[in-house]
Amino acid sequence: MKKIKTVGILIFLLIQGIIISPALAQDTKVLSASDISLIKEIASLRNDLSEARTVRLEHLTIENQTKAAWIIEELLNRAEQKICGTLKSVIKSEFDWGTYDSPDTMVAQAKGYLKTLKEGNDPFEGKFAEPGGYVVDHAFVKKGGTYHVFYIRGIAATDWPAYHLFNFGHAVSKDLKNWKIEKPVLQCPESGCDQFQVWAPYILKRNGVYYMFYAGVNPNVCQSICLATSKDLYHWTRCEKNPVIISGPWANGVYDQNKWSDCRDPMVLKDGSDYYCYYTSMRMNSETHKTESCIGISSSRNLLNWKDEGFIRLEHSLDIPPESPFVVKHKGIYYLVYTNYRRGIVYLTSKNPLKGWEEAPEDKMSIMSGVSATEILKVGKQWRISLISHLKNGLHFLEFRNLIWNKDGTMVVKPLDE
Repeated sequence: MKKIKTVGILIFLLIQGIIISPALAQDTKVLSASDISLIKEIASLRNDLSEARTVRLEHLTIENQTKAAWIIEELLNRAEQKICGTLKSVIKSEFDWGTYDSPDTMVAQAKGYLKTLKEGNDPFEGKFAEPGGYVVDHAFVKKGGTYHVFYIRGIAATDWPAYHLFNFGHAVSKDLKNWKIEKPVLQCPESGCDQFQVWAPYILKRNGVYYMFYAGVNPNVCQSICLATSKDLYHWTRCEKNPVIISGPWANGVYDQNKWSDCRDPMVLKDGSDYYCYYTSMRMNSETHKTESCIGISSSRNLLNWKDEGFIRLEHSLDIPPESPFVVKHKGIYYLVYTNYRRGIVYLTSKNPLKGWEEAPEDKMSIMSGVSATEILKVGKQWRISLISHLKNGLHFLEFRNLIWNKDGTMVVKPLDE
């Protein structure tokens, strides 16, 4: 905090044209004239944003007005932090800003959103996130007539190495449009396999108890599948046996508690009396002696004790993790949908939950591009697919589309209004 305050004082004095002593300037980034000009513009935009927060907008709910204002604020914060070099990583290596725009471009982005807001419109209409936050991997469960969504809750315009993902967000809705944000759940403990961060929840109900499977992340960013239970969706208890799943013996030489190791994004399918957990993993190919991304599978009868069932090798995702796997059974066919960051949302099919998976031809495997982390759910008589949309500079939102099953067994995605 001392360094950040010093930078703030330095900026103020520079803007005022006051000569400062070398002692005060020590250990601060040297700012150029263009840097100072941009910081002045950020300060001016913050004043405009303060006014936009307080004006009553006729066609915008206070919730959406607040959401938009806070996200704009975070974009301005990040531009300022990038100018001053004050944003650090919470992992061992420094946070890489390579995927983010330059400060002036981020300011221009915030300025455009602010213009839309001042005109009385929501720059993020139809996109759910907490005020000043982002949503990525998520899980739905319906209790009575209310939908509950649990999600990775980050800070807008950042990525997970910049700020801890300490807990899961929780929101409720009657219509999957208007959301009430509840208190976060499952705060990281002081020790254990999930003490560093928690990622990618999935929830199902068994015998009156809700089971949440999620990726626990240790300080070395080694991931494992953990479990917590609840009877009301608000109070959760971690399983004493955590982790309940780690990558199988086929991951020997790759999976290591002392380094980054993939074992995340669990999804559990109930099929008859059996449960199957699908998760993102990595293996060593014994023939090529190269690492390959894959989807691991484990089975259980009670959701507590799990048996390794091997992995699914995906020709189109050997060098890029097949993230957020989700399996649904439709008319006797198992559909495995996952995120491929080159092609978007893709799927494969099988007549068996453990084997025989067939990838679609490369030119037909994608059902959506530019999005990630989908779940499939039935709303009344319609099928919906959730997704995470991505705007520039770390803005991620939860959205929905209609899912259509074609007569030939293929699936397509269409906007909600079609």
